[in-house]
Amino acid sequence: MDFKQILQKLQNLKFQKGAFNNLFSKKINSFIIVDIGYELTLISIEFKSHVIVNGLKKIKLETYKKDEVILSSLRDFIKTNNIRHNNVILKPSLDSLLIKRIQLPALPDDELAEAIKWQLKEDISFDLSAAVMDFSIIKKTTKEDGSKTLDIICAIAQEQEVKHQVALLKQAGLTCLSVGVLPFGYEKLIERYLAPKEEVSLGILHLSDNICYISFFKNNKLQFYRELPISVDKLKDSLKGALVSHKGRVELSAEEADEVISKIGVPESDTVYKDKISSSQILAMIRPILERLVMEVRRSLSYYDSQFSSGIINKVFIAGSSLTIPNIDKFLAKELSMDIGKISLKDKLMVSSSINPESLSEVYANLGLAIDYQQNLNLLPYEFRTEKIEKLEKVSLRWVVILAILLLAVSFLFTKVRIGAYQRRLDNAKLHLETLSALKHLKVKIDELNNFVNDIRKSEPPVSLIFKKISNIASNELFFSNFSINADSKTGTVSGFIKSSNKNPDAVLTKFVRDMENSRYFSDATIDNVKKDTGYGFDVAEFNISFKLN
Repeated sequence: MDFKQILQKLQNLKFQKGAFNNLFSKKINSFIIVDIGYELTLISIEFKSHVIVNGLKKIKLETYKKDEVILSSLRDFIKTNNIRHNNVILKPSLDSLLIKRIQLPALPDDELAEAIKWQLKEDISFDLSAAVMDFSIIKKTTKEDGSKTLDIICAIAQEQEVKHQVALLKQAGLTCLSVGVLPFGYEKLIERYLAPKEEVSLGILHLSDNICYISFFKNNKLQFYRELPISVDKLKDSLKGALVSHKGRVELSAEEADEVISKIGVPESDTVYKDKISSSQILAMIRPILERLVMEVRRSLSYYDSQFSSGIINKVFIAGSSLTIPNIDKFLAKELSMDIGKISLKDKLMVSSSINPESLSEVYANLGLAIDYQQNLNLLPYEFRTEKIEKLEKVSLRWVVILAILLLAVSFLFTKVRIGAYQRRLDNAKLHLETLSALKHLKVKIDELNNFVNDIRKSEPPVSLIFKKISNIASNELFFSNFSINADSKTGTVSGFIKSSNKNPDAVLTKFVRDMENSRYFSDATIDNVKKDTGYGFDVAEFNISFKLN
């Protein structure tokens, strides 16, 4: 292969999207996982043949000087563990976080994100333009009529919340590669360690000091998420009330309540704690909280099965700080009549001897956030992603220049030996001319392709804007069951029903049709038929409207 052929292959490689970056970008195997929550959790992790956990530190966070504590703790952790990289996976503290499963019609990729945001607009208290969002498609379904739908699990949060915490990491000289949330960390743990088969359905009951949620997984995908009004702190608080015994009034301190939960947990045998409180009294005081937990888990299982027809959950794993509560798994297994276990990865991880295994078990989900983080859900704002891309492009360009210089040097030497200096200059001139001609020809082809794509896009109806307009002009009495558009003929239909018990359905439909025609998207809107029906348990009027697109 001569120099001309080598250069041509190099040019072809540069035009392949991402190919050149992948060629020179180094795979990242070492991370600092930063969990900012009820407390600050820092983990140093490395991926080799096994997952290696080199360092773990937990620091209580107070509202006063919280940012200063985070920065100083990060620097101290990096120094203590002799960390030589700046790669960070962040699990932020997000008061605005919403995780929800939704269903949408199949849409082009470039329209799907906006459609998801509009679907979530009623569930969030902040402006959509100030949101950061990511999603995962659970499954694609084709209905009997040929229409396709997407089941999607998505997470959305206020961008400023995320930005502030990512900026803290940047201030510490660190690079945030991904911003994840714990349920998707469990998704990776299940895929890698807990599910022997893809068809197995598992649940995770994450019960920690200040939060509790249950999530269900099928085919190694997060299917359902629900927060529960329970926490380990509430269990501890239930033991702090006054108790009247044969010894008089007894009241446990906060430290004693912590010790009872961590050492005795849910009592199985008769015992007395510090000659103050018996096991039966402990169980009586914490039972209301435990029964509320059982009730909420049952409700979640029932809702999941009825709404998504996903079948039974084979097993539920307890996770979070509740892992250290003795016998809680046995209590839940008995009350729920199902297989309940505690997550254990002791035989699957290589852990430094300086790390407390119990402390590590409480933060297993954080490890999952670093597993295949590029494919995981990521709430990192766009401006921080572009910084990483620009840095990678600079590195790749440097390598391109170095490689080009080396190739030219080799070409010069071989040409000098073969045909002499004069022939070398002539060949180089011809080569440059051919390269410029090829680039010019390629530019013409790219311009033609861009013009073709732009013409196609101009002919497509603005689906997202049409959906938004329909949503704005539709009254609360209208319920749509079908909305279809024929892009070729620029016509469409919308059908549904309207409650007719309180209002005149004809008047409501006439106003809706008038508003459609007054908009810039529709014309010739016609009510094809209106039919009253009482089969829904109340008076409704089914309707069908046809229209043309402007």
